[in-house]
Amino acid sequence: MGRQFKFFLKQGVGAPPVTCVKKGDKVKRGQVIADYEPEKLSVPLHTSVSGTVTDVQEDYIIVEAEGNPSVNDDYVKLEPGKDDAETVRKAGILGMGGAGFPAYVKMNTKLEGNDGYILCNAAECEPILDHNMTQIMEETDALISGMQIAMKSTGATKGIIGIKLKHKDEIKHINGILKEKGIKDIRILPLRNIYPVGEERALVRDTVNKLLPPGALPAEANCVVFNIETLCCIHHAVKDLKPCIDKYVTVAGKFKKFTEKGQKEVIHIPYGMMIDDLIEDFGGLDEPVGEILIGGPYTGRRNKEGSSIYKLYGGVTATEPFQAAKGPMGIIQCACGPAKERLYEIAQSLGQEPIDYRVCKNAVEQKNGTYKCKDPGNCPGQAEHVLAFKKQGCESVLIGHCTDCSNTVMASAPKAGLEVNHATDTALRTMGMPLIRKFDENAL
Repeated sequence: MGRQFKFFLKQGVGAPPVTCVKKGDKVKRGQVIADYEPEKLSVPLHTSVSGTVTDVQEDYIIVEAEGNPSVNDDYVKLEPGKDDAETVRKAGILGMGGAGFPAYVKMNTKLEGNDGYILCNAAECEPILDHNMTQIMEETDALISGMQIAMKSTGATKGIIGIKLKHKDEIKHINGILKEKGIKDIRILPLRNIYPVGEERALVRDTVNKLLPPGALPAEANCVVFNIETLCCIHHAVKDLKPCIDKYVTVAGKFKKFTEKGQKEVIHIPYGMMIDDLIEDFGGLDEPVGEILIGGPYTGRRNKEGSSIYKLYGGVTATEPFQAAKGPMGIIQCACGPAKERLYEIAQSLGQEPIDYRVCKNAVEQKNGTYKCKDPGNCPGQAEHVLAFKKQGCESVLIGHCTDCSNTVMASAPKAGLEVNHATDTALRTMGMPLIRKFDENAL
């Protein structure tokens, strides 16, 4: 029996595609198994492996792979669209940095005049994750080509690759390729070594010096933002007629394959791979384990039974057990960090049922119930919330804050006698990395 690959129909923003295969069908790698509805915000879904459809449910399709599934050039090629944006839609490309917004919509943005920008988010903001930096080194030509395709499609005259200053080797490498190719309309702009410089509006602010209001799109600053992996997928779709079927993933933490604390590995695999199979490939879990974290420590989610690799998630981390926190506990949510449900899940893993929950005063609630920060990465201070917790008898606070917000909590909570816990603590302890408290940019 071959390995099972599970393809969830809803991978990102928009309407899920409509299943177009049935149980027992033979399928080829790259074949459409659920097609988009043209009149809706929707993209198709392709199988990343050749094999047999073994199950079709309302929200997922399972394909039993034949042979040894791997990333390879044997796939069903796309039928080109009338333009590059339509080809990108046919390829099923979503925002691969985690937001999951259909890339074809951004490709159809028409920027104005001679000062339009394609911004490449190469910040790789989440701690632990390394797959974007790996892809920069392995697919530099594809990245640059993807930017040029996006620039042509949107009418942008310039491209900026925003990357943290600490990634000196990658910066030197990209600059060398740009110089070698004689490309002058794309350049590198080093970013601060803090979270969340990769947030869309933070990237616009730090590259073109325009701070957009919460909820505004980069197009209002005459910019369109893509991340590294999305731009590489755009290149492969337009130049190689390849659907979005493969994924770079950082695997880290308590797996038996790793013999030392802090070890990790970047793999390139067909998406849809079952998390259980990935764990098996890394020798199994090195018990005891706190959780399997899918994505990054800030915005990732806890693994659930039957989960597989989505197009969007670039990390799988097996953490050490959670350390018990003092109680009672209060929670402060930051717009740039974990959502309320995730913070409560972490609190319970720390052995606490929080008695109060508050939101950073820089966070502005959006129509969909999420939050956007007024000025991502620049915090007004959290002393008001900390003092309120103290009055209620709290002995600890749980935060999921950006780097600067964490600084402001540390300026008040310890003085008030409150223990500070950060949502990323367990994952970072697992890897032997500095905890998010008072920060030194050189250590992040």
